[in-house]
Formats: sequence, structure tokens, C-alpha cells
Amino acid sequence: MTLQSAPVADGVQVSGEMIHWEEGIGDDTKYHIAHVSLVGLTFVRKLKDHARFQQLVSSASSDPANAIQILRSEPKAEVLNLADIARVSFAEPLNQLYLYDTAGTRTKIPEGKGKPQGKVFEAFKKLPGWTPSEEEADAWSILQTPLFVLCVIGVIGGFFIWFTSICEPNYEASGRRSGMKQLMNTVGYAIGPFWMSVAVGLLALPITLIAISQLIKRPIRQILMFQ
Repeated sequence: MTLQSAPVADGVQVSGEMIHWEEGIGDDTKYHIAHVSLVGLTFVRKLKDHARFQQLVSSASSDPANAIQILRSEPKAEVLNLADIARVSFAEPLNQLYLYDTAGTRTKIPEGKGKPQGKVFEAFKKLPGWTPSEEEADAWSILQTPLFVLCVIGVIGGFFIWFTSICEPNYEASGRRSGMKQLMNTVGYAIGPFWMSVAVGLLALPITLIAISQLIKRPIRQILMFQ
């Protein structure tokens, strides 16, 4: 079956499925909206304004026939026509959902609360014209997240190891916040660089074991190829 899609003209009504979610916590929270239909993907991501996010979701939900036009009114909206999507790749254990266009450009659908990646993938899966398949995840896909986490642990852990190595038993703090300085020196000296190194190693150990386990098991990636 050949599926035709084209940009939405004014006044044209196209229904579809909308998924919205948030990612992060506190001031780092970002809001995303994905609309999947026969037209393709309309994607609003990394919104910081919660009120604007709620307004878009409410407007699109109350008028599903014109949801695409409503979402595309947002300056941050990204549009990928269905005819331009060559491949959809979803590895649930790795929280990786990617869309590849016919030119090979990759669009990442971010993870978040409520397992939104699975919902977006299922929305694409419902559309006609796809050939589903499976493949094992490659080593880089498995390792990129653990390596990032290990790098963060290494940088932060390295700083604490260095800090404990300069703490002195007879240190007398002075100046502003001398009490906090004295406390940090006392705790740092009590722990020492050896035990701090052990703590950093224990923190990195489960991440390493998980990465090795996934490399051995090779999580399955679900694939949708457009025909």
C-alpha cells in the first residue's frame, strides 16, 4: 500500500493521535507534544513555558480535527511529512526512539514520564504502509548512555577525591562561612582519598555491570520501514 501525505493546507482537517509529556524536574523541566497522523509528525519539543504547553494541549484536544494547525502555530513546532519518513526505530530497554527521513537525518523523540516513546511508536505502528521488523541494538546505542553517566561520575568523583586529598587535620577555617569550611575539611579528612575512591568505584560499578549485561543480551530494537 502506498501512503500519500502532504503539507496541511488552511481549512484541511486531518485527525490523528496526540501524545504529550514532560521531561526533567524542577527548573529543568521541558514539555513535549507529538501529533502522529497520516500527514506525518508534528512535534513541539523543549517548551519551557508550562502555561503555553497546557494551552496548546487543551486547544488541540478540544478540536482534534484542527490539532495539527493549532500545534503548527507554535514557533517551535517541527514538521516531518509521513512520505519523508523512511524508518522508525524503537529500543524500549534503552529508551531510544528515532525517526529517519529519506535523507538519513535522524530525529530523536525524548523520553519522559508515562513512557511517551512507546506511545509515539504505537501511534506510528497503527498507520498503514509500514513493514515491521526487529534487530539487535548495536554496541554504541547500548554504551552511549552508560558512558555519559560514567563520565559524569568520573568528573564529580575526581573532584571529591582531590578535595579529600588536600584536607588537613589541623586546618583552621577563617573568613566567611568558616563553620561550613571547617565541617567540609573535617568530613573530607575523615573519609580520605582512599575511601572516597572506593565510594566512587562502588557508584560506577552498577552502571558498568548494567552496560556489560546489555552488551551480552543485546536488547531488541523494533523497526518500522515505510514501503
